[in-house]
Amino acid sequence: MKPEEEDNPFRMPTVSGPGANASDVGAVPEVKGYEILGVLDEGGMGVVYVARQMRPIRRRVAMKVIKPGMDSKRVISRFETERQALALLDHPNIAQVYDAGATRDGRPYFAMEYVQGLSITEYCDREKLGIEERLELFKHVCEGVQHAHQKGIIHRDIKPSNILVYSEGDSALAKIIDFGVAKAIGPSLTGQTLYTETGQFIGTPEYMSPEQADMASQDIDTRSDIYSLGAVLYELLTGVLPFDSEVLRDGGIEQFRQVIRNETPKTPSTRVTSLGGRAVKVALNRGTEVRTLVRRLHKELEWIPLKAMRKERTRRYRSAAELADDIQHYLDGAPLAAGPESGVYRLSKFVARNRRLVASVAAVLAVLLAGVVVSTYFALSAESARIEAQAVSDFLRNDLLASVNQFMAEDPNVPFRSILDAGSARLSGKFPDQPLVEAWLRETLGYTYRRLGLYESAERHLTRALDIYRSRLGGDDPATLACTIGLGWVHFCQRHHEQAQKLLTEARQAQQRMRGANQPQSLQPTILLACVYSAQGLWDQAAPLFEQTLAALGDEHPDRLFCISRLAEVYRGQGRYDKAEELYRDLLQTYRRTLGDEDPNTLHVMVELADLHHKQDRYDEAEPLYAEAIETRRRLLGDDDPNTLGTVNMLVVLRMKQKRYEEAASLCKEALTLCRRVLPQENALAITLANNLAVAYKELKRYDEAKELLLEAVENAIKLEQWGPLHPNTQRSIQHLVDVYETTGQLDEAENWREKLRNTQGSAD
Repeated sequence: MKPEEEDNPFRMPTVSGPGANASDVGAVPEVKGYEILGVLDEGGMGVVYVARQMRPIRRRVAMKVIKPGMDSKRVISRFETERQALALLDHPNIAQVYDAGATRDGRPYFAMEYVQGLSITEYCDREKLGIEERLELFKHVCEGVQHAHQKGIIHRDIKPSNILVYSEGDSALAKIIDFGVAKAIGPSLTGQTLYTETGQFIGTPEYMSPEQADMASQDIDTRSDIYSLGAVLYELLTGVLPFDSEVLRDGGIEQFRQVIRNETPKTPSTRVTSLGGRAVKVALNRGTEVRTLVRRLHKELEWIPLKAMRKERTRRYRSAAELADDIQHYLDGAPLAAGPESGVYRLSKFVARNRRLVASVAAVLAVLLAGVVVSTYFALSAESARIEAQAVSDFLRNDLLASVNQFMAEDPNVPFRSILDAGSARLSGKFPDQPLVEAWLRETLGYTYRRLGLYESAERHLTRALDIYRSRLGGDDPATLACTIGLGWVHFCQRHHEQAQKLLTEARQAQQRMRGANQPQSLQPTILLACVYSAQGLWDQAAPLFEQTLAALGDEHPDRLFCISRLAEVYRGQGRYDKAEELYRDLLQTYRRTLGDEDPNTLHVMVELADLHHKQDRYDEAEPLYAEAIETRRRLLGDDDPNTLGTVNMLVVLRMKQKRYEEAASLCKEALTLCRRVLPQENALAITLANNLAVAYKELKRYDEAKELLLEAVENAIKLEQWGPLHPNTQRSIQHLVDVYETTGQLDEAENWREKLRNTQGSAD
């Protein structure tokens, strides 16, 4: 063996025995002027070897040898034509094609620059390159593609394995290989390249443009490469493909074409979020954590690959150079040529520039929707429809828009509520002869106020609307029942449980009279009434309603899982822990399978199951569920989101029950600091965290800190409208404060607070 070959990593395997022939990987092809040294790779179309060119220049090359079964004369002719074109390419990011011809047994081959590197995705992951480093490297790839396009050459099979990267000194160098080979080969199957007997696909499905996937299309231009570059960039940023390979390939050619041509890939930030546990590794390979990566990808950075991958080629980047420029703009913090889908993007920019106008128009649209419904609902005749529509139109033009103009003139930053309030004021007495028009408008305004959390205003409008419906249409009319349910739900949101219970019971009875007790259409008031009972802790009244509902709903009904979740909560309240646990476990499994580990429903049930274990003192089972929910919510929502902080608080309580007070205090202090940044002190979560941190400090004998926190918690709890001095949480904080004063010998203070506690308890009695 020659010294040069002693360290050769591509030692040629031997082929022996029956059936060995020149098409096997191990069969060494004979190529005039070349010495084959070993195998680099094998695909469906052929084998890539590392070879030594003997003349006219001694050098190592990568040689692709095509498998038998192709029209050799035609392919070799195309190779030669393409080789002459490729000879014009001279760019540091393109691997040069040197030669093309046929082996001794007639198989086509071509020889190119030998690049001993990894695919761009493998290299970036191995080196843990950050986002900026990946963008810099990819920008050079775009520059190489631009050079080829200027020479009139389209790659047509850009993918990570055709972009090899190796280290050169302290920097990385990318080389695009197989440039022009797809055109030379024509209908073939290379590695993962798709080929069908009924047509010709040249390219790789995961990176193929829609026009390339259309077998009838002969109009492939440089923008097809732009699409493929976008798909590669998407993978570089997210660690996954824009479209799942199994989805593309398992359904056959038509499925593949349908997806590529019609479906829009998820935004990169959404795609990373949906990866679950895999996202951790993706983030680590980019030198960051999941939450930070998702934030980095959101908006501008993800616009770039999505613009490159737009279905209509006229809406992609016009050239690889323009794509490279936009990447540089992002790195420089300059405005991008890219944006989300143009209509939405323009609208968002308009909103940013004209917030006061948009707020006003939103109010107009809310009531305009009511007008459309009115004209449809009351279309008993063309004439009646015309009259009702005209009434709504007049109200919008002369009253609501007038209030919009007035407020805009007085205050350019007028809030949305002011527009609604102005329109509401002008509604009174406006339709003395058309009360049902007034009812529909008030109902729409009521639902709008409810969505904004303005329950008092919502209650006022819905109450008036319901009065009109009852007097004009009767108690069993569908419009009356819908408004009754809506008003009942508003009362529930206000914790007016008696009023909510009365209205929902009324609606439930009416629905049952009209449709029967077990018809799915009549179950909405039953579900809401069960929720009202549950909120009051009336478990025995809530349980049969939820059970009745579940018996009537089909397995696929959208409300079924919600009812199961609430029934599990009821069983837990009744102390029927085994039945509650069974429901929670089944729910969690269903949500994980259908919605994923990061869906809010999955996380809610996960926390509920953990809390159930917690109440049963099954701490070892509760702890990992709390930990998973906290980690996921931190990643998706942030450290300071109330949902995250609420789950942390539950873990704090668990730690204290385990008597791990130092850990509990550390967790709780961090959570309280974050909570105070985003929520007022007179907030239930902030008060609860302050109380729990004080309890941990009390157990650690840090009494001064505990006393300060408890005084703050009690003061804020008394001020809190939902709690006040009689709330059990307020009284527990007072009791903890009494304990601290007694322990520290401040007996007078202890007695003062004990007296306050007795007085409030007496008031409650």
